[in-house]
Amino acid sequence: MKMQSHRLTALSFIVITFLLLPCLLQAQQYVYANNDDDSGGDNNQVTAFKVSNTGQMSVINTYPTGGLGTGGYNALNSIVAAKVGSNVCLFVSNGGSNNVSAFKIKPSNGTLTTVAGSPFATGGLGNNYDIGLAVADNRLLFAGNTVSNSISVFGIKSNCALELGQTYNTPGSPDGMKVTPNGQFLVEANIGSPDVWQIDYSNGTLTELGPFSSQGATVGVDISCDGTTAYFGDAGSNTEVEVYSISSTGQLTEINNYSNSEGQNSNNVMLSANGKLLYVGEVDSNQVETLSVGSNGALTFDSVVSLHVDQFNSTLGMATVPSGKGIFVAEDSPAQIAVLAARGTSLVEVPHSPFVINDNFAFVIGITAVPGKSCN
Repeated sequence: MKMQSHRLTALSFIVITFLLLPCLLQAQQYVYANNDDDSGGDNNQVTAFKVSNTGQMSVINTYPTGGLGTGGYNALNSIVAAKVGSNVCLFVSNGGSNNVSAFKIKPSNGTLTTVAGSPFATGGLGNNYDIGLAVADNRLLFAGNTVSNSISVFGIKSNCALELGQTYNTPGSPDGMKVTPNGQFLVEANIGSPDVWQIDYSNGTLTELGPFSSQGATVGVDISCDGTTAYFGDAGSNTEVEVYSISSTGQLTEINNYSNSEGQNSNNVMLSANGKLLYVGEVDSNQVETLSVGSNGALTFDSVVSLHVDQFNSTLGMATVPSGKGIFVAEDSPAQIAVLAARGTSLVEVPHSPFVINDNFAFVIGITAVPGKSCN
C-alpha cells in the first residue's frame, strides 16, 4: 500500500510538471549558456542544452566562441538570439577579448555552426568585466562595453555575420539593456542613471534622450510588451525594483519603487510571458521573488523560492519559454542552470534541478531560451 502511495505521489508530480510546461510539447526547447570562461587564451565557450517536456536538461554540445570570458557583471544579457530571414542567429559576448561571437542555430536539433569571420570586435575595453547585448528588430545588435562606458552598434547580416557601426559614450556602465517591443528605443541601466536612445534604422545610429535620475543603483531591466513601462532591478543590500513609464517620445518618469528587506542584490528582473508577473533574481540571497504587476507599475509580493544551493551559488540571468510556464535561472560557483515550473504565482524547482555545466572556469552570467518569450 505504501509503495502504491509513493508511486502515485511521484506520478502526480510528473503530471503536474508536464502540465506546467505545455509549450515544450509544441516545439523543441533549447537553452544556450554563455560559459563566460576566463581561464586564459580564447577559451570561452557556449553550452547548448535540449529541454524535455518535464523540464529536464541535457547537454547537446559545447562550442568554443574564439574569445575570452570575464565572469563579470551579473545582470547583463551576454547571449541573445535573433531570427534573420531563414536563419536563427545566436550572439555571445566575450568581455575579456572585447568581441562578439556569432553562430547559426539548427532548429531541428539545436546544434550550432560558427559564422565566418566570428568573433567580431566591438572596439570596447574588457579588463575583468563583460559585454551586454540587445537586439533591435532582428536588424541591429547593441553591445554594451561596461568598462569603457560605451555602446557599439552592429548591423546583423542575413548570414548572421556582424558589421560594426558607430560607438556611443554612455553616462555610466551600460549593464542591463533592452529594446522596446516597437523597436523605437534602447533602454539601459547604467548602474544608477537609466538612459534611453532613439534608434534610427536608416543608418544604424542612436540619439541619446537622457540620462534620467534614479533612487538606487539600477542594473537589470525589462520592458512591458506594450512598451509603456520599464522595470529596473537595483543592486543593494535589499530587494529594490524601480518602475518607470516610457512616453511616446522615449522619456522615462519614475512611477513606483518596490522594496523588500528579505532579499539581497536584486540585479536581475524578468517579466512573465503574459506580463502579469515580475520575477526578481536576488543574487546574494540566491532566490527568485515573484511580484504581481498591477496598474501604473504597482508591484505586490506573491512568493519567493530559494534555489537548491551547491557551494556558493548566486542567482544570475533568467530566461523563459513562450508560454511563460517555466523559467530558467543561471547560477555560478559551480556553473549550473535551475529549471523552475510556474504554478500560478509560485515557482517550484523541477526534479534533478539544477543542471551542471561541465566547465570548471564557467560563470554562466547569461542564458537565453530558443524559442523564448516574445511580444509578437
